[in-house]
Amino acid sequence: MTDTPRFTISRRFAAPRARVWAAWTEPEQIAQWFGPKGTKGSVLAFDLRPGGAWRGRLEGPDGSVMYSKFVFREVEAPAKLVWVHGFADAEGNRIRAPFAPLFPLELLTTVLFADDGDGTRIDVLWEPIDATAEEQAFFAGMTESMTGGWSGSFETLDAFLQE
Repeated sequence: MTDTPRFTISRRFAAPRARVWAAWTEPEQIAQWFGPKGTKGSVLAFDLRPGGAWRGRLEGPDGSVMYSKFVFREVEAPAKLVWVHGFADAEGNRIRAPFAPLFPLELLTTVLFADDGDGTRIDVLWEPIDATAEEQAFFAGMTESMTGGWSGSFETLDAFLQE
C-alpha cells in the first residue's frame, strides 16, 4: 500500500472541555470508561508527559484479560493528546494484539478536544506505525469493528460525564 490507512471517529459530549479533558487525563476517571463497552478497566501506571507511559488492564465479560501500553508523544492541555498505542503483556512489554496477529503492532493515536457550543467535540485519529502492507490492509478492513469499539467507549464516557 502506498498510503497509510487512517481511522477517524468524532463525537460531541454535553460537557465542558475541562471536564472531558479530565476524563481522559486523570487515571481514576479513565478507569471508569476507557475500553470497549462491557469491559472493566484499570490503570496500572500513568505518567502524563511526552515520553511517559499509560499502562492499562482490561477484563472482558468472559473473564479474558488484555493489557495495553501507550507512550505519550504530545500533551497540550486541554486541546491535544498524542500517543503510541499498542498491546502489552502484564509487565508492559509490547506484544501483538491477542485477538488478531495481523493487527499493526503500534498505532499513532491523536485525540483533539474542541469547544462545541456548551459541549466538547472529540476527534480521534488512528494510524498504523511501521506496518507491513498486510497489516495495513488488515487495519483498513477493521473499520467497522474499530467504529463499534470507539462508539461503545464513547457511550460509556457520555454516561460517566453525566454522573
